[in-house]
Amino acid sequence: MEAHKYDRFGYKDFVLDDDFRAWLNGTAPENDHLWEKWLLANPSHRPEIEKARKIVYALHFQGRPVPSYDIEQQWKRLESSIAAPDVRSPSVDQPRRIALRRVFRLLAAACVLVGAFFLVNRYLAYHHAPASAFVPVEHKAANGQQRKLVLPDGTRVTLNAGSSISYPEEFEEKIRKVSLSGEAFFDVTRNEKAPFVITTGEVVTKVLGTSFNIRAYPENKAVQVAVVEGKVKVNAKIGSEDQNACVFLSKSEMATFQKEAGELIVSIYDEKEQIGWKDGMLYFQKSDFHSTILKLERWYGVKFEVAPGVRMDTDWRFSGKFQDKPLDYILGVMSYPNRFSYKVNNSIVNLQ
Repeated sequence: MEAHKYDRFGYKDFVLDDDFRAWLNGTAPENDHLWEKWLLANPSHRPEIEKARKIVYALHFQGRPVPSYDIEQQWKRLESSIAAPDVRSPSVDQPRRIALRRVFRLLAAACVLVGAFFLVNRYLAYHHAPASAFVPVEHKAANGQQRKLVLPDGTRVTLNAGSSISYPEEFEEKIRKVSLSGEAFFDVTRNEKAPFVITTGEVVTKVLGTSFNIRAYPENKAVQVAVVEGKVKVNAKIGSEDQNACVFLSKSEMATFQKEAGELIVSIYDEKEQIGWKDGMLYFQKSDFHSTILKLERWYGVKFEVAPGVRMDTDWRFSGKFQDKPLDYILGVMSYPNRFSYKVNNSIVNLQ
């Protein structure tokens, strides 16, 4: 998807665009987050998108893809049927014939419009997909906060600090798709007819109904999916040719996708390390200095300013479990013995 090319598109251009039709038909799920991001950034295009959506669904109502040339022919036929009447001067000996021709053209236009309206409404009624379903909803948890959400299907989500999630106002009949950046715990309402699919960059997690945690902060070197109950399918893109690795997880199992190595590994996980954040536990396991600072910034909603003279050994690692502890307490543990001094001023932490 080349997002910039859509900035000047009208509804006719969208109808004829392969990527747009693939998005509507659900045949290119890897681009869903790109379309959602573009729609959020270009709200003025929604009327044109809505017109194009109705036309595409009118052409696709039989459930089969329509080739590009057929769509263009259908569009030209529809466009010509509602065009202005012929402005050429009629010959004197054919007034009745031209008048009848205009009547037939108007009737044809009315039939096409009424037919398209009927087919669109028939499609929407059958699939229960109102216009608002295609407008993404986005929720964010700012640094220093956590948010609890209930999705349209009853699924419960807890967003960790510095995370965001987007999804349609109403899920489709056969699939429930969401996009996640950051970390969240999902308690998914079971629906065997509509899988629940979470996209997090190169990793796609698919379930029918279960509870699990996904950690996928963009700056992290790994994406982790930890299952609490039920079964989960995890797909990850690996290699330069968009190859996929796939694993199935059960209770107490975790999949870790190493971004740089392109490896998908299954292991047993420490519940406090992966899910303790929901209960106010801040967990560090051999965390380097940079990763520790980032985690503290998200958790406490602060910004660190590190003086040039503060240097940590490259092999320095920080481990610990902190239950509802203030930032001063953790900084005291980190700085021991006299590694640095610190001062907290509102939301700024100075390390010297």
